[in-house]
Amino acid sequence: MSAMRTWQVSDARESATLNSPAPGSAKPGSIKPVMPLTDHKPLSNLFRLAMRLLWRDWQSGELRLLFFALVMAVTSVTGIALFTDRLEKALLLESANMLAADRVLGSGRQPPEAILLEAQARGLRTATTLSFVSMAFSASGNMLVAAKAVSNEYPLRGEIIVTKQAFTRGVPVLNGPPPGEVWLESRALPALGIEVGDSVFVGEAELRVGNIIIAEPDRQQGGMADNAGPRLMLNMADVDATNVVQLGSRVSYRYLFASDAAAPLDEFEQWVGANYEDQYRLRNVRDESAEISDALNKAESFLLLGSLFAVLLAGVAIALTAKRYSERHFDYVAILKTLGCTSSQISFIYLSVQVVLGTIAIIVGSILGWIVHQGILQLLSSILLVELPPAGYQPFVIGSLTAIICLLAFALPPLLALRETPPLRVLRKDIGQQKFSANLPYAFGIFGAILLVFWYSQDFVLTTVLVVAVAGIAVLLSVVSWLLLHSSGSVGMKAGSAWKLAMTAARRRRKQNILQVMVFSVTIMSLLILTLLRTDLIDDWQAQLPENTPNHFMMNISQSQIAGIENFFAEKGIVGNTFFPLISARVTTVNGSQPDPQEALGSDAEGGSLTEGGSSLDEEADPANATPDADGEAIAATDARTEVADATQENAAGEGNAVGGRLSRRQVTWAENVPADNLITAGTWWGQDSQPGYVSIEQEYADWLDLEIGDQLEFEVNQQTISAEVSSFRSVRWDNMQPNFFIIFSPGTIDHLGATFLSTVLMEREQKIFLNDLVRQFPTIVVFEIDALIEQIQTIIAQVTSAIELISVLVLVCGGLVLLSCVNATLDERFHENAILRTLGAGKKLILTSLFIEFASIGAIAGVIATLGAEGSLYYLQEQVFEQDFNFHYWVWLAGPMLGMLIIAGLGVYSTRQVVSISPLNVLRRVV
Repeated sequence: MSAMRTWQVSDARESATLNSPAPGSAKPGSIKPVMPLTDHKPLSNLFRLAMRLLWRDWQSGELRLLFFALVMAVTSVTGIALFTDRLEKALLLESANMLAADRVLGSGRQPPEAILLEAQARGLRTATTLSFVSMAFSASGNMLVAAKAVSNEYPLRGEIIVTKQAFTRGVPVLNGPPPGEVWLESRALPALGIEVGDSVFVGEAELRVGNIIIAEPDRQQGGMADNAGPRLMLNMADVDATNVVQLGSRVSYRYLFASDAAAPLDEFEQWVGANYEDQYRLRNVRDESAEISDALNKAESFLLLGSLFAVLLAGVAIALTAKRYSERHFDYVAILKTLGCTSSQISFIYLSVQVVLGTIAIIVGSILGWIVHQGILQLLSSILLVELPPAGYQPFVIGSLTAIICLLAFALPPLLALRETPPLRVLRKDIGQQKFSANLPYAFGIFGAILLVFWYSQDFVLTTVLVVAVAGIAVLLSVVSWLLLHSSGSVGMKAGSAWKLAMTAARRRRKQNILQVMVFSVTIMSLLILTLLRTDLIDDWQAQLPENTPNHFMMNISQSQIAGIENFFAEKGIVGNTFFPLISARVTTVNGSQPDPQEALGSDAEGGSLTEGGSSLDEEADPANATPDADGEAIAATDARTEVADATQENAAGEGNAVGGRLSRRQVTWAENVPADNLITAGTWWGQDSQPGYVSIEQEYADWLDLEIGDQLEFEVNQQTISAEVSSFRSVRWDNMQPNFFIIFSPGTIDHLGATFLSTVLMEREQKIFLNDLVRQFPTIVVFEIDALIEQIQTIIAQVTSAIELISVLVLVCGGLVLLSCVNATLDERFHENAILRTLGAGKKLILTSLFIEFASIGAIAGVIATLGAEGSLYYLQEQVFEQDFNFHYWVWLAGPMLGMLIIAGLGVYSTRQVVSISPLNVLRRVV
């Protein structure tokens, strides 16, 4: 360190020489002032001096921590941005595969061809599908099938998996069947008594079986028409030959759109909205599946939160390191000023140092960020089952801009404040920066933090909430830390003890320690928040799809069939679940008046969760496709199962619009007890001693209709009017893959009106063959197969979970960097204090023990406050952002203080271990 002062004086003298007049250029006895910055030569000389300063500071270790903090900021941001950018693209692409397209337009009537022509004119890829329920016949038998006609371009996203042998693994193909050919699912072949190459009749057309379908991308997205039986896929060109689709037939049209760029899709979506208003609407995977939408939204929120914490922690580390660096340069700047340097030249020198250092850090950080993200992808190669698209340039821009903001907000202010150092500092070490200059870094740091949060979140409300929360926590930390440290003077032992020495040192550096406790607390709090949030989020996802999640829904079960179905599954060794009564109903009046719905139903309800029992497209609400009873009641059909399918149709997505002055129909039920994953939010449940005439409404649906507890509702049920009083509102977990309902009646209210039943069952892939026996034995039931949807959701959740775990590790590294920077900020003062103590006879053991006690005390205080802040922050994040139920984490109240005490004590003692290894004489010479 003595060498540091030697080269500082040497460089200061060189600076004076570089700015002094050439021999003979000035009059005798005159002194030429320092040349102005507008002159090119002094600028080059000052830049040379800045580079010498940079190199010598680097060699002495002065800039290494600052450089490393800056590199870590760029590395973490670039690595996370690259990883999340590619992962998000892959997840969206994988999710889009569930639709077979990027956007879908669905309707119960054929949409205008002008929509397709406009999409093609805009460069979008298009495809069409037509779904309907029909009978398939062969020489050996017949069965009800979910027929789907596809154009030659189908699918636009994803692949169809086919095979030649039933119930075996298949190979992917990029297009559907050619004209004259049909593809069937495995379980249809034994039911029809056919093999690949045989012929089947669909309506009046005889078609050859070309392949067996193992999986298709959008199997679950077509509503009842796509789930009424095993899939039969044919070419769109063969539909007319079947003569199945007639006027009044219940069919589902879907127009598919895809593009490699998002802008054309967004512009096309706006065009559809402007030209067709509420008649047609483009939907994406978030609209089509509440389960996928929820997983993606929560993952994006966590990745955003993790990135914010990583950047802010790296920024704090930069600020602390830059502050220490500037304080160590007071003497150097004072000497430069005594030798003729102006404040502007001082600013230029240190600005040049930061520009060069920042440029190198951006380059190194970008390279390391690329390596980190490649390492993450390599580690996840067995988990990431989709091919990741290439990354764009945006992550590198984000990393570079982050470095620039961190430099401008956290590093540059304390360094530029050096220009205010007075030359008298050479003689009087007690003179430092002016008060305004000393407070300038804090103002810039706060502004930079707010700017980073807003830039990353693009959310003014979130930014405001975080700023207010951090400000409140900072005030609380200051008060609590001051009280605890102020009272430490009364807690001690005899003079000369390690405890007394530690408490005296903590009290002497009270202001610095309050700042340290604040920094430590915020850092530990950030790590606790991410750790607890990650754990709760993953547990929540795993609870969403436990191992026994049912993957088949059975509908149109009569009361008399329940016992037989239970016996059937028991004989096959298949686990069945509870039976739920179903009946179609429509709200007709609210307190004697027509219902007045709000503008839009909530996102969960509008999302069209499959577990709510209905279609997820708009076609069911399409008035143009209505038959006399198209609002949901039974209509005449040639097949009893088709009649049941129409009678049980639901409109999860189209409920937002009243049809012909009426609300759409919904499947309702009755129950004695509150269903699982339903929480009463207002009112009371009727319980076991229930009376007829009460109804419980889902909370968002109640808000949509502006209902209150005690309102009288009238329902039209099977052409009868039923009155019921609203007794409670419920929140419903739509993503649990279980039957859920908007409306539940008390027992005895609608039991007598002729309900059918819904049940769920878990079947392994090899057990699906039993579905044929089930349908033969109970020919009126309809089976929904959602096992493919569950597998897709589980894949996405596994990928997102891995991303969350790895981002948590990156944030942990940034947190460790902050702790190290905070400890090093007081290193010089500790060198001087402990040199004096050693001179007065204190032993190494006493000094190290006192350091351990001091850091452990600060760590314990920081841990307690961090735990309090983490629990409070988690309450808001889980309730408002991630829409989870808050769980109090009892164990963290012990783990938080212990973690803070051990980490801070260990890191502090490790960082200050040199105070007992360097000669006190060498340390004291630096002060002279």
